[in-house]
Amino acid sequence: MSTTSAPILQSWTQVVSPPCAASSTNFTPSIANTHGIKSFMGSPLQEHQKWKNSVKPRRKIRAAAVIAAPPAEEVKEFLLPSWADFDIGKAPVYWKTMNGLPPSSGERLKLFYNPAATKLAPNEEYGIAFNGGFNQPIMCGGEPRAMLRKDRGKADPPIYTIQICIPKHAVNLIFSFTNGTDWDGPYRLQFQVPKAWRNRDLDFFNRGLTEELSREGACEKAIFPDTSIVIDRCQIMGNLTLEGGDRCELDLVSGCLDPESPEYNPLANVDDGSCPPYSDSED
Repeated sequence: MSTTSAPILQSWTQVVSPPCAASSTNFTPSIANTHGIKSFMGSPLQEHQKWKNSVKPRRKIRAAAVIAAPPAEEVKEFLLPSWADFDIGKAPVYWKTMNGLPPSSGERLKLFYNPAATKLAPNEEYGIAFNGGFNQPIMCGGEPRAMLRKDRGKADPPIYTIQICIPKHAVNLIFSFTNGTDWDGPYRLQFQVPKAWRNRDLDFFNRGLTEELSREGACEKAIFPDTSIVIDRCQIMGNLTLEGGDRCELDLVSGCLDPESPEYNPLANVDDGSCPPYSDSED
């Protein structure tokens, strides 16, 4: 597989986790990325940083994130390992959610990466960077974003984390890790979708996701470096805040939330009182 030039970071400033409420980035999937990965968009580590080294794929990159990849090469489906296996380097990736349930659309997710499991040597400047997109690699990809390093003492190598606010129309996350020279991935993590949408086809989710991420700043607030700050509230309309930062709505849609009502709006996430009242007695 041929290699292409890619940037190496000279320095970077840690980004503080943005509020859960998101707008979105201008979605123009036209940026060519490394080792055949096409059109990643999103928040770069810093726009003035330049990558200098050639990218050498650490292993064969499989399907979904590769242009014209052989059919046999597919993205590795990611299953949650035990924390013990992750901690000692038997598994490279671990995740946890705010509510302890499997990753779901509209929820918050933290990804952990242990480079010792794949022998990916951290970059001296920024460690490990993350690159990924929802439903397909181009949706919120871009230049890799530095992950937060968590030191574990002299005996154990550091691990790295990044925060994800899952869009409501996202059905999976396809992602890879890099030190600026070598790559590990791609991996794919499946999300649970709302019950009302479980019989919808993929085109429905892709169209909804495109609309969600077409708002300025949405990708930067959907995938961002982890921090030690715990967000316990989300910004809502009218400069108000809503307690409970575990919900990461990218948009607030008012409507009837009762699935039994003829006025039910499956896209709504805020009850506006439009559901017609029911009478206890029938004529």
